[in-house]
Amino acid sequence: MEIATSILQLREAIVQTRDRRTRVGLRDVEVRLREALGATITKTRAAALLGVSVTAIDRWVDKGVIPVVERPGSMRHELEARPFLELAQEVRKIRVENPDVRSPIAVAVRRLGWGPRSEGRRVLRFDVAVLPRPNVSEEELVAQFRSTTPEQRVREAAELSRFLAPAHKTGEPKL
Repeated sequence: MEIATSILQLREAIVQTRDRRTRVGLRDVEVRLREALGATITKTRAAALLGVSVTAIDRWVDKGVIPVVERPGSMRHELEARPFLELAQEVRKIRVENPDVRSPIAVAVRRLGWGPRSEGRRVLRFDVAVLPRPNVSEEELVAQFRSTTPEQRVREAAELSRFLAPAHKTGEPKL
């Protein structure tokens, strides 16, 4: 069985499990599986998982809905794994709820609050794609950024830096 499929099945099990300790354990397994999967997934594998053509995937990529990753030394783009898995999970859920839905990807994109970008395709560098990021959508981060002033952002960065600095350098107790 493919790792991406295993991750999706594991996510379904996490949602259905009521026991907190079991969910925590399953999430740990998911993290290890995502590490094994890597930061990207090929368009061919993604299309097979979603039950659509690579051309359909390319249309969503060209609209900027699904981000792609540029690998060093290659002209080919692969899908960023984290958002793709989120999309695939939602598509699977939609297909269970309504097997007759004509475009489950479109429905999933709306449910996730994703939309086409005026800039089009979102291309990340590979070194950026492998970095851990918060469980907050890009849209939320951009909205939060736009709602603050440059002075507020500098103040927040200074507070965060002071908080993260080792206690022996700042003379303050480390939390």
